[in-house]
Amino acid sequence: MIMGPYDHRRLKSLLGAWALAACAPEETAAVEAHLTDCAPCADEALRLRDAVRLLHPHDNLDMDPALRSGVLELCLTRRMPGIPMPRWSVPYDAEAARLDALLDDMGEADWGAPVRLAWYDDDRPSVRETSVAGVIGHLLAVDGLLALALGLPDPLAADAPADETHPRTVSSPAERTEALWREAGSSYAEQQSLAREFRRRHASKMRGEWRDQTYALIRTAGFAGGGVADLSVPYGGGAALPLRDAFLDRAFECWMHAWDIAEAVDYPYVPPTPEHMHLMIDLAARLLPQ
Repeated sequence: MIMGPYDHRRLKSLLGAWALAACAPEETAAVEAHLTDCAPCADEALRLRDAVRLLHPHDNLDMDPALRSGVLELCLTRRMPGIPMPRWSVPYDAEAARLDALLDDMGEADWGAPVRLAWYDDDRPSVRETSVAGVIGHLLAVDGLLALALGLPDPLAADAPADETHPRTVSSPAERTEALWREAGSSYAEQQSLAREFRRRHASKMRGEWRDQTYALIRTAGFAGGGVADLSVPYGGGAALPLRDAFLDRAFECWMHAWDIAEAVDYPYVPPTPEHMHLMIDLAARLLPQ
């Protein structure tokens, strides 16, 4: 039996890494020498190597984007939901869930990564540089327009006086976003200047507020039923969408900005399911030439 730094106990603990070909050369040699002398470890090594073959390590391990919808559809055939979701709210629910999963996979440092957003000053295209946390703040601010239409609290107006400088009086998506960034310090430069621990807590708070508001919007629309589908959601400057289209608009923007974040942190991201994509494209076509 090999003793010293490679005793039986140590070598047995390396069997999993050996089966995955993840050992250092010296460890690999020690394990394979040990397997010629230890029948129990040799049997375990064979079982582990067979299990590794079943994993198909050369295949793409990213989940099929349709998997979530497929699982939900199967579940709903067995048991109807307590709160039925309107069809027009499902893409928003799916895209918010996918973005939240991306955020869950990110490292702490990724929240300060620079993200470039395509923007418009009136009719002139421009670019805004913000952080990942700033993108989530943008979604939170604009989703707040739907919250106001449904009688939910406006996340930008909590515990603050309604005056000319406060976001409560700002109705357009761009103005609401700029106001939130000023209050929360979500620009890229400001995020980099924050202490690491403060930046982490700031990002966690921003994500929690966005996620809670998303859940509240979907639950409220479900409880209200089809009667709210035509509820008008003002977007500022005289523009407005019925709630059913506003939900699709938010699904589209959630996907687009998730893609922005994924590119900033080098994360693989795929388009929505074809069914949801169809609904978003249909909305864009109906809004032409606006």
